[in-house]
Amino acid sequence: MSTVLNINRFIIPNDVVVSLSTVYRWIGKNGFFEETVKTDLNRIVQATVERDAYFLLKILDLNVTDSRARLIITKNSNPRTKDETALFRLKELLLQIQENYREIRHQSNDLLDLANFLFSHYHEIKFTYEETDKKTVLKSQANRSKRLILDKINEQADEINEKKSFEKLVLYLNLFIDFYNIAPFTERNKEVSLILLLLLLLKADLEAFRYVSFFELLNNNLSEFKTEVKNASFNWKEGFAQTMGFIRFMLRLVINAYEKAYDIIKDYQFDTNLNKGYNIKNTILKLPQIFTKDEIRILHPFVSDSTINRTLIRMRDEGLIKPLGKGRSAKWIRITQEKDYGKNQLS
Repeated sequence: MSTVLNINRFIIPNDVVVSLSTVYRWIGKNGFFEETVKTDLNRIVQATVERDAYFLLKILDLNVTDSRARLIITKNSNPRTKDETALFRLKELLLQIQENYREIRHQSNDLLDLANFLFSHYHEIKFTYEETDKKTVLKSQANRSKRLILDKINEQADEINEKKSFEKLVLYLNLFIDFYNIAPFTERNKEVSLILLLLLLLKADLEAFRYVSFFELLNNNLSEFKTEVKNASFNWKEGFAQTMGFIRFMLRLVINAYEKAYDIIKDYQFDTNLNKGYNIKNTILKLPQIFTKDEIRILHPFVSDSTINRTLIRMRDEGLIKPLGKGRSAKWIRITQEKDYGKNQLS
């Protein structure tokens, strides 16, 4: 039985109210985050989408090698297999969600279209049915489409949000549990539920997930997530679902995401206030003697490739480093001596 349809009986305990207060204080910083990054927001969101796609690939256990995943996610390489096609479409959908989450709907038909966009190259996905207590001559007439159940729940959620009669984030987390347990499609319900969860979080104004990969955090806490979803689903059909443990888990995840986003914003401010090339040179001098561009990108995620390349070339010309190969995955070696570090750092 739907938790959303019975939300009027839902009582939020004091510790969850405190966590929600923390979340809303962070939501109040959304404007500060966006104003700080300004024109670089699209590049930051693109990087988040790439990480989301990679870690969702891991969560869904798609059969795609890391090298192929990198090409598909970062270079839009043409997919060769069904799983690679799913990854290609996942990335495209994640970008659409990030750019248009306020306008994207989550009604039954919208979610069915989403499911088929991602996975119809395996099989066409349709709504499934559930048995009712209705007595009819034909058994098929006693079944009702789960689309009707989903529509009723979404209508209730929309009405609650319009009247502002219940806290939005807790409502949306209960909506996710409802969708998970209704499992309205013939297949791929769990995959769609994860996409729906990200969409609902963004609709609840949790803009930390524009700067921090939601699916990376989820992958790092996947065992606990699965346990809490399972616990929240226990006795769901009987109308006695206990979703509070899942809500507490998600609130911790959200607060963690905002803390990480804040660190990213501080690093961004530091990088923009100082010479970026100097910062990259300083980083290279502190890296292991043999290093790659990827190691630099990890420490400076919002510095462009062209800036990194210019710094590498300048340091090569200065005789501080030299390449150990060619191509984007080539390694570099630092040829400065330990005693020269302080001098190079100030040069």
